[in-house]
Amino acid sequence: MLAELLYFVSIALFGFVILGAAQLPNDMWLVAGIFPVFIAMIVGFMMWVYAWSEFGLAVSIGSLVVAIVAAVPVRRLLSTRNLFIAICATVVLGLICARFAFLAADLG
Repeated sequence: MLAELLYFVSIALFGFVILGAAQLPNDMWLVAGIFPVFIAMIVGFMMWVYAWSEFGLAVSIGSLVVAIVAAVPVRRLLSTRNLFIAICATVVLGLICARFAFLAADLG
């Protein structure tokens, strides 16, 4: 149960990073956001495939829906600088949750 929750949160956070970076308006911000998006794409995809096979549709598809719902209004709410800061902070939080998710999956 804990592993499912942590996988759900991690995938949703990584999905938010990818969708949030797609809303960055300036080319220079996109260049600066390459590293967080790369990390989110690799780890998020790996976690999504494992969640699909291990936990089913509720975790794998549900986490992507949450990411889409969170990323849609963010462009209107945040400036470009604050959106970039949110993307970087979300990657860090996603990596922390992913680490605990890997530990929980090994334990249970």
